[in-house]
Amino acid sequence: MMSWLRQFRDLFLLHARMNRQALFIIATINIAFAVALVFGFGYVIPNVTESTALYLVTGGATQMIVTVALVVLPQQIATLKDDGRLEYFLTLPISREAYLLSQIAYTLVLAVPSIVLALALGAWHYDLSLDLHPAVVAVVPLAVLAFAGVGIVIAVFSPHMQITNGVTQLIIFYVLFFAPVLLPKEQLPDALEQIGNFLPATHVADAFRATTTDLPGTHLGRSLLVMTGFGVVSVVASAAAIRRRG
Repeated sequence: MMSWLRQFRDLFLLHARMNRQALFIIATINIAFAVALVFGFGYVIPNVTESTALYLVTGGATQMIVTVALVVLPQQIATLKDDGRLEYFLTLPISREAYLLSQIAYTLVLAVPSIVLALALGAWHYDLSLDLHPAVVAVVPLAVLAFAGVGIVIAVFSPHMQITNGVTQLIIFYVLFFAPVLLPKEQLPDALEQIGNFLPATHVADAFRATTTDLPGTHLGRSLLVMTGFGVVSVVASAAAIRRRG
């Protein structure tokens, strides 16, 4: 166990060092995206009510996780594949699970500041009083787990980096406009509402609303349970993909 933990620690620090040059760019993009979500949609939507503002703010926090776990992470994996570093790591006598979880842990570290920024900016801009529930501490890592494994599977099985980039951009587009993340599910067509019930973004957004606001109609327990299930399946699937690649 101690050997596994040391591998995890060393791999995490190695990822951080390998990506230190891109860290500024990633942070800048996340900040710009958070500002755009909080302020931009507020300009597009006339007469933003408190309820609408709470959806925008909590949806923005969800979108930050989607951006890091389903865009930044798979693109990093695709880059590792493209220059041969992924194959190099998989030839080393290291735990595939430690390698995988170190990538996800680094993604979690990248996601947290942008989530805090989205919530803080939104609360300030719309003059909101967020009601933080202790369970919000569990929501963030569960959300990252639920999304990150999917991102890894996309990157590992995608034949080209361009395809990985295209698929991840489509995911961002879907979550922004066709998932009950930035808006109530009642505003979506029935088909999209039903599809959303089977996707992690819906439950992540619901968990954020339940742990930061007093909006009605949230289901914290159910969302945490579903997110846990998605997280387990996501990690198992990504571990299998990494092992197959290796």
